[in-house]
Amino acid sequence: MRNKATRSIALILLFLTTIIALSISACNNIIQLEQPKANSTAIPTNKTATGTLVATKIVSHAFGQLEIPIHPQRIVLVDDYFLLDSLLALAIKPVGYATCLTCIGEGSLTRLAVDIPIVGSRENPSLEKILTLKPDLILGSEWQKQSYPLLSAIAPTVMLPNSSKADFKRDLQYIAKVVGKSDRVEAILADYEKRIQLFRQKVGTKLKAKTVSVFVIAGSTIGVYRPDSIYLSQILSDIGLQFIPAYKKLKNDWLSLSIETLPEYDADFLFVMIVLERGSKNLNSLSFLKQPIWQTLKAVQKKQVYAGQWLSVAGPITTNRFIDDLYQSF
Repeated sequence: MRNKATRSIALILLFLTTIIALSISACNNIIQLEQPKANSTAIPTNKTATGTLVATKIVSHAFGQLEIPIHPQRIVLVDDYFLLDSLLALAIKPVGYATCLTCIGEGSLTRLAVDIPIVGSRENPSLEKILTLKPDLILGSEWQKQSYPLLSAIAPTVMLPNSSKADFKRDLQYIAKVVGKSDRVEAILADYEKRIQLFRQKVGTKLKAKTVSVFVIAGSTIGVYRPDSIYLSQILSDIGLQFIPAYKKLKNDWLSLSIETLPEYDADFLFVMIVLERGSKNLNSLSFLKQPIWQTLKAVQKKQVYAGQWLSVAGPITTNRFIDDLYQSF
């Protein structure tokens, strides 16, 4: 009996020892799992909407810090202006995007995005359509903060902080970091700088000490944006053109112009940007073009007015297309 009792006690002690060892091991595993999260390194334990385990990282965005996949595979955009061009340039095709439904087409960019589903407008993205796409990352802009709570309930949602809107290079670098494609940025920006330098070598003498102004047509309204509010100003400055002094007086991003105030924004070169479809269709019949005061502008008299559809998106692809247009213009 004593031997049986001794064996029973030994078995119980062995069982308890095993339980304690397993508990210690589990605690160690938990500690090892939590450490990468605190250090913002890979955490290969998060699940996507499809239940797949993925490595993650911590990124900062407009509304704080967020844990997202290191290499997201199913990205949905809810603001194509700063995002679609850059993603396509980084060789990433989103599974869906929200766009400006009344804005004019983006030329070559539209052709590249022709097979990407549209998930509503930037102002009102369709949650139902986004859900069906099962994204592992949603990208938008800070101005869409009203949609953020609902979007973040679908998938991790990164909102770009309000930027200068004129620095596509900075936005490209930020987006590339978020989606894990920073290695591609240097080559893209090097190509841009090479094209700018080549343009200045070929055309620079024509632009020396010349000024520029940019009119924006939105439907039947004409106005000017503050240069740090549109990405075209970055390119125009890089090629050597200077905005007229009147722009320095602008306090807000946008100023509507009347026929009488057009001469205040006259310059050596005038670019007319068309935003909405109806503005494009009615460009030749817009009232200001028929006014005598339009013919007094020196840019009009010298036939140095260039109209185009450049404002809908911003990024490397659109920038290269604009440089191509500049070659044709000059």
